[in-house]
Formats: sequence, C-alpha cells, structure tokens
Amino acid sequence: MHTAIRHHHTALHVADLERSARFYVEGLGLTRLNEWTSGPYVGELYGRPIVKVKAMMLTAGDGTFHLELVQVEDPPPAVDPSEAQPGTAHLAFTDIDLREVYARMTKLGYRALSEPVAPTSGPVAGGLLIYLLDPDGNRVELIQPPDWRSSENS
Repeated sequence: MHTAIRHHHTALHVADLERSARFYVEGLGLTRLNEWTSGPYVGELYGRPIVKVKAMMLTAGDGTFHLELVQVEDPPPAVDPSEAQPGTAHLAFTDIDLREVYARMTKLGYRALSEPVAPTSGPVAGGLLIYLLDPDGNRVELIQPPDWRSSENS
C-alpha cells in the first residue's frame, strides 16, 4: 500500500489564462509545461454540468512545484483575494533577488501591496518580503531569506 502523500500541483482559477500566464512566466520566470481544454468529465467533477475549462500547467525552475492556471467558461462571481479573506490563499516563492524581481514586476505594470519589507521577527527576520498581486488579485509572496546569496555570487 502506497502511503506517502506528495504535492501534485496547486491551482488558481483565473479570469484570463494568457494574461495570468504572462504574470507568472514573463514576470516571475515560471515555465510553461502544457495546456489543454477539458473533456465532458469536468462538469461532473466541478458539480456544474456542461462547464468548459481551459488550463495550463507551469513549473518553477527546479521542477518540484507545479502551478495550474484554470479558466472556467462562464465562471461564478469572483471573490477579492487581495484582501486576504478567509477561504483565499497565497503563493510564496523564494531563492530570488527580491528587489530585482520587484523592479521587473512593477516595470511590467503589476502591483505590490508595499515596497519590500524587512521583517524584524519570525523565520525571515533580516531578510526581505513582499506581496505582489497577480492580474486576478491573488497574493504572491516573494521571500528573500537573510542568508540568501545569488548563485552568481556563490
């Protein structure tokens, strides 16, 4: 019996698949793996007969994290994840030059909730944190640990 659970993917429901892909691929540097349109089974799976879904799978540089972007045809009303309402979630990425990524993302027109913040307590004390907002308002946390060193400087 196989008992070890593993992460398969994390999914975000988005309003516009290509718009969101630009944020995660061009902005953050994830890589496109594949994309597809659902078959008839998805209506049963979603509990919404005849619903259609377009999806795209992305991966981080080390290949261990997969992000599925999902665009549902005729979606229900959206919530505002930028307010961190109960029931919403955020993604977090690390091992990046936070200031460089922040500058690139804001130059591309994406919003952040603040300038980079230097936490004074917790596991990232002495490092840097920021929350970016993707095109649908999902929070994307960038974490630069206090001991982070660019692979170029190693």
